[in-house]
Amino acid sequence: MRAIPDIPVHLAGRPSSGGLVVPMITPATRDGLYLFGKITDLVQYQCLIRSLCQVCGQRLGRRAVMFARESDLFYGCTAEPAACPPCAAYSRRACPMLAARRSRYRASEHPALAGIPLAADQLLRQSAPAEPWYAVWIRDYDVIEHPARPGTLAASWQRIPPLCIRPLAATA
Repeated sequence: MRAIPDIPVHLAGRPSSGGLVVPMITPATRDGLYLFGKITDLVQYQCLIRSLCQVCGQRLGRRAVMFARESDLFYGCTAEPAACPPCAAYSRRACPMLAARRSRYRASEHPALAGIPLAADQLLRQSAPAEPWYAVWIRDYDVIEHPARPGTLAASWQRIPPLCIRPLAATA
């Protein structure tokens, strides 16, 4: 049984589910079920445009962390908004993909989303082996349309070189 990481003090007021903090960007069903691993388009837009942390919702400081899949590195951008360093540290421990506790993507969509079409990249990931993840430490980013996902906004570090890019743990 995996240990659930302690919730940092700065996140104590956020909703939680199963002992984990629900990131600001995580959507919920009408019944209050949180859909971890999904992103709310409106909140994604707000986080990217207003430079807000995707977990706590506070304004990003002088440094932030973007979590990027290996395929994102090729494009120099990710659809995932950045996180402040304390939230990034918590996310690395709490998120099963970032912590490499899951070796594959979900085999099917959550039943609460039945009938809602999936984006092409989500269809390709179903049941696929998980890609390696990287922490991209940044000072700033540009908001662009993702080159591989038309109509999807992304945070880009192409014009503004990152402070560093570090691989996260290998998948289990």
